[in-house]
Amino acid sequence: MKINVLGSEWSIEYRNTASDPLLKENDGYTDYTVRRIIIANKREDAELIDDEQRRKHTLRHEIVHAFLFEIGLAYSWEHPDAGHEETMVDWIALQFPKLQKAFEEAGCL
Repeated sequence: MKINVLGSEWSIEYRNTASDPLLKENDGYTDYTVRRIIIANKREDAELIDDEQRRKHTLRHEIVHAFLFEIGLAYSWEHPDAGHEETMVDWIALQFPKLQKAFEEAGCL
């Protein structure tokens, strides 16, 4: 799958945790060097969580990272490894459906 992030094409891939070592401890990640978002297909503890909702949230989270990268904020936030403050990225990803609904209700999209 491909998406447009501020004029740049990004690919989205779903991978198994067995084939991608970075997914053993993460639900997903963003590779800025090749403009690719990777999402885990399923986790070992899937019976404890809603996998579909987890994947949607993780995808939103990683798309937020992609947008921040495209506006030049790849390495200028507090998170030393990812470059973005994870609490803020997660807040945007979690609250976006509510923000979208409020924007639609207000007619300001």
